Amino acid sequence: MTSVEVIAKRPPAARKTQRRNRDQVVLEEAIHVISERGYAGTSIQEVADRVGVLKGSLYHYFSSKEELLFRILEQSHKETTDIAEEVAQLGLPPLEELLEYLKRSSLWYIANVQRANIFFTEMRNLTGDRLAEAKTWGRYFESHIQRLVTSAQESGEIRSDQDPRLITRFVIGAVNNVRDWPSRSGKKFSATDIAEALVALVRNAVAP
Repeated sequence: MTSVEVIAKRPPAARKTQRRNRDQVVLEEAIHVISERGYAGTSIQEVADRVGVLKGSLYHYFSSKEELLFRILEQSHKETTDIAEEVAQLGLPPLEELLEYLKRSSLWYIANVQRANIFFTEMRNLTGDRLAEAKTWGRYFESHIQRLVTSAQESGEIRSDQDPRLITRFVIGAVNNVRDWPSRSGKKFSATDIAEALVALVRNAVAP
């Protein structure tokens, strides 16, 4: 009996849970393969081998390699968006909201280096509507940061002698690259050390 047949014999709720769990397993294995070989060098067959299913069974969960990539990127975007929404609920002043968001985002990037690398290097392989939607994710991230920067400037928390768009690009560049900060030799820094250093450096750079 195939894995698909086993799922089909289960109650609807059980099938839904099983499908969701298997989706996640496939995504995680695809992340490992794409990180090792790059998107162009990754085949559906290799992902299926890693998951331990037949190639045909894998297409039951994802229609194509591009859909698989899109789902990886989509999940990463959702998780970082959730961070923004959680921080917004804290009711912090604009600068403190920005810094808390940077801290939590940094911790996510460091904990999910492979996914973050895929997000920044493999999005160009999407096409059509998927690419168009993915581009909106980057615009959401930038507009969210710029809104906080502008609000903090208006309240006097951030220096006003620089255009908010330039400060936004500086902040985005810092947080996007924090995944490369962990040392490869010498002193080892914890994820918390790195996130707190990023926050301190940004705070000092944008101070009035």
